[in-house]
Amino acid sequence: MKQSWITEQQLRDSFSMEENYEQTAAVLIPLVEVDGAWHVIFEVRAHTMRRQPGEISFPGGRLDPGETPVEAAVRETSEELLLAMEEIEVIGRLQPLATPHRQLIYPFVGVIPKLPDVRHTDEVDHLFSIPVETLLLLDPFHGEMEWTMNPDQNIPFDRMANAKAYEKRVIKMREPFYEHEDYIIWGLTGKILTQFIKRLKENVFKPI
Repeated sequence: MKQSWITEQQLRDSFSMEENYEQTAAVLIPLVEVDGAWHVIFEVRAHTMRRQPGEISFPGGRLDPGETPVEAAVRETSEELLLAMEEIEVIGRLQPLATPHRQLIYPFVGVIPKLPDVRHTDEVDHLFSIPVETLLLLDPFHGEMEWTMNPDQNIPFDRMANAKAYEKRVIKMREPFYEHEDYIIWGLTGKILTQFIKRLKENVFKPI
């Protein structure tokens, strides 16, 4: 019998059950009580940002080396909302989402003690908040975003099974759009918000 040049130990050492957070980011949905009512805080990104200027988002960003997703969510929220990390209480998490750029986003939900006053920083143009009760009653409209696959010349189409099914293939993604005053919340933020509202409705409106 021919001896393999790959050992069992090499196979075992090549894999791990440890989480790999490469290409990973985390965000936090901040909850704050204002005049007896709970609000969700949203950011309008600075118009000078290289990526997604002026768009609506939750505080968050990519993980630093050695961080877990929840640690990154707290750190980024602290930096963007100008809060001490100790002021941010994480109360839960939602399901991770994958972006079209193959990045995995971990969403968390947290409570903060006050409504921050953040304006015209390097990352945030301004903040706004929406009462949770208003969000539960919002009825988003939906539209479809299309992504077209355009394989480059390095892909061996002549040797691939069922290749024609992938050439110029159009992928359609259904997107929720939430309107509130002059703001439209959509994209990744809209999808995370949809999860948040669904989870709340399941609990708040559950049968007694």
